[in-house]
Amino acid sequence: MSYSNRDEEKYEAYLSVHLRSKKDLPDKEKIPELEKKLRNKYIQFIVNLVIIVLFIYAFFNDLTTFGDWFFYLIFGVFAINILLLFVQRRQINELIDYINYRIDRGSG
Repeated sequence: MSYSNRDEEKYEAYLSVHLRSKKDLPDKEKIPELEKKLRNKYIQFIVNLVIIVLFIYAFFNDLTTFGDWFFYLIFGVFAINILLLFVQRRQINELIDYINYRIDRGSG
């Protein structure tokens, strides 16, 4: 697989976003950092699901005095958060593949 200049720019932007101050590490050290970020995204996903389930349980069993609009709002916020977690997870996976490519090619 070959990456275009546009792809490389995209992955450099991903590095800046996901690794921030650690983006200057050697490529072999970036992968464990990205894998740690990936595990954190899974934990965040599970926490979001648990929160949604708790709010749905409270909504259907009338355990709170919040209005219906509050539950719709909370569900919407957490649904958007889950969507963004999936996007970030995909970006990190692509970034790991790109860095592995650079390592295999010998430029990292």
